[in-house]
Amino acid sequence: MARILVVQGDARAEGTMKQLSQIYIEQMRLRNHEVMLVDLAKLDYDKTLSKGYQTERTPEMLAVKDFAQEADLLTFFYPIWFANVPSALKGFIENLFWVGETYSFRTKNYLFRGMWRHKKASIIYSIGGQEIHHYLFGWSGYRGMRQPLWLSGIFDIRRTSFANMDRSVRKPDSFYTTKIIALAKRDNQRLTKNRPALS
Repeated sequence: MARILVVQGDARAEGTMKQLSQIYIEQMRLRNHEVMLVDLAKLDYDKTLSKGYQTERTPEMLAVKDFAQEADLLTFFYPIWFANVPSALKGFIENLFWVGETYSFRTKNYLFRGMWRHKKASIIYSIGGQEIHHYLFGWSGYRGMRQPLWLSGIFDIRRTSFANMDRSVRKPDSFYTTKIIALAKRDNQRLTKNRPALS
């Protein structure tokens, strides 16, 4: 059994990526993994890190951090807006990837020596248009999420995009459900690879 942190990086109460993340969570729990869901529409945290790294993080945010410290896999679901991550997710990233806890320049614990270097990550995002439009912006909505992962030592990252989500061109819901089930299967294989079998 692995520990998985799933972040719904959309501050709206509802959304396609939230629906897909629920399917993903169900699939991982069916495989007996321990999953913690973080819904940024409900989480109490300082979204602007108003005092920088002098900000006192909320008890809820500290509980998320404690789980993430022990997690094997970090999974992020979010929509791409203006070729970038939603502002709520950016604020969460700044609260989670804390200097001295996930990386440190002072002690040279960053990149390949990052404090979370033994973890894996999955980045799953949606785009209203085509992925080529995101590419033309240098995949900024992906790189904004990848950079703190790399800084913390997480290089085992899988990226998946759900493009053409505008309702005039999107595919049937069954297509997206099938795709997310396949992603859960893939992540399960990543987590169980080289693990000793249970007796």
